[in-house]
Amino acid sequence: MPAPHSNTGDDLVELHCHGGQAAADQALHLLFNAGCRLAEPGEFTFRAFVNGKLDLAQAEAVNDVITSGSDLALKVAENQLNGVLSRQLDAIYSELNNLRAECESRLDFPDEELAYDPDVPGKIDAIIRQISKLYDTRNIGGALRDGISVVLAGRPNAGKSSLMNLLLGFDRAIVTPIPGTTRDTIEAHSVIRNLPVRLTDTAGLRESSDVIEQIGVERSRKSLDTAHVTLYLLDSSAPDLAVEIAEMERTKLINPVAVWNKSDLAPGKELPKLTAPTVKISVLTGDGIDSLLDTFARIVADSPRPTVPEVAINARAAQLLKTAMDSLTKALNAFRLEEFELAAADIKIAIDHIGEITGKTVTPDVLDNIFSRFCIGK
Repeated sequence: MPAPHSNTGDDLVELHCHGGQAAADQALHLLFNAGCRLAEPGEFTFRAFVNGKLDLAQAEAVNDVITSGSDLALKVAENQLNGVLSRQLDAIYSELNNLRAECESRLDFPDEELAYDPDVPGKIDAIIRQISKLYDTRNIGGALRDGISVVLAGRPNAGKSSLMNLLLGFDRAIVTPIPGTTRDTIEAHSVIRNLPVRLTDTAGLRESSDVIEQIGVERSRKSLDTAHVTLYLLDSSAPDLAVEIAEMERTKLINPVAVWNKSDLAPGKELPKLTAPTVKISVLTGDGIDSLLDTFARIVADSPRPTVPEVAINARAAQLLKTAMDSLTKALNAFRLEEFELAAADIKIAIDHIGEITGKTVTPDVLDNIFSRFCIGK
């Protein structure tokens, strides 16, 4: 595939050999003897970026496509690879350059009767709103790219392991009627409401003289510290509901959902009011599970049934957009005070940060950091 029409913009050759490991090893050995070397992580995508085949936002999307953990994540990555985000940022970048030129013209020709744009503040404010809209996609973007840590917590025998098996669709955790069966944390990956999640089943939270169970409880509490969402299971059939609630209230929880389980054993039972979002379920019958999943998705994606967003930025872009918004807010205030030099300088800062997302103003160390996360051969 001759340059410049190849995927990377370089001359490319593809070799296809028989599928056994030994045949592939021998083919590689011959290539190394001929002077070839293995590609660095992300090197092919890096070459495509350098040769203008992709901008940096699109290059990052290549890695997102490879690592997508759900259909929703894949579609968002494909949107970014197809330039949906880049086109929005390029339009903002171009408009900011025009506004910067407007500010500088007022400095260079203060006494000239030029046709100045009368609505510079309005245009800066409009761009701030555009950037803010992109910035607001950072949470769903992080959830789609990194997966959501969901910890199942609660007292022994509340149904945590049963719920985990139900969410996974297969038996991953051992379930018995004996309290304290789970002694260690158990992790597994799944997809809930089209969102990739990392489920962690934990040991039941209670005081125990059993040394092994104490270690399990300590690990449970450490897992809770790193959760994005905590599903705290409560036994609605327990004789003393105050005991169930007391453990929950003295445990530090992140984005908790109070899950009253075993509703089939306590039909019509009046349950205490809680401050956390609350659902009633029966893992045994499946009753209330849809409501639980809707509540989870609403916490993570502001919607019980998340749809494909047009764009969903990553953490790097979010940080750059936040700095750009702050700079433009300063520029807006400076322009209104007719401090055009300060306004131009702040707009320039915003331009540089917007350009860094797509690679127009990016530094080599940032590039190294981005492409080092790619797998070899991409």
